[in-house]
Amino acid sequence: MSWSGRFVLLLLGVVLLLPACGYQLTANAPIDLPKDSTRLFLAKVTNPTTETWLEPMLRSSLRDELTSRGNVTWVDRDEAEATVNVDVRSYRTSDAVKGRDDVTFKSRVTIQMEVSFFSTKTSALIWTSGPVVASESYRGTGGKKDATQGAIDLAVRMVADRLSQKF
Repeated sequence: MSWSGRFVLLLLGVVLLLPACGYQLTANAPIDLPKDSTRLFLAKVTNPTTETWLEPMLRSSLRDELTSRGNVTWVDRDEAEATVNVDVRSYRTSDAVKGRDDVTFKSRVTIQMEVSFFSTKTSALIWTSGPVVASESYRGTGGKKDATQGAIDLAVRMVADRLSQKF
């Protein structure tokens, strides 16, 4: 067997053994929900921007991420153990230009947000993500929608990663 064939087998062996050792990529790591609250209600998304599509995109992304990484059941407010609020601090796009014709060669979408969990019994804050900032670059005008979805998905993954950290 050639050197490259051995390398491929070795690499395949390492990739297959890592999950057996308990190692997980962060994007797939299970989350620890505050106060073991698994029945959640997504109460509100505060969106100070004029982008009306931002709220449903955030709601969908957060629900998908927490459902895939935790034992979460999304329920009505009266059945929930905790309510979840998303506070968008800012959403912006920026362009970088070069040359004397000011031709845009790269643009960026950036979102800053914070997610908080509140007890439905006491209304007390039981967990907050703290500020989360995520950006995604794109080129041309056609990539803005994909970059926006990518930035939102990244921000939500960062929130879930903070839930998976045990302090």
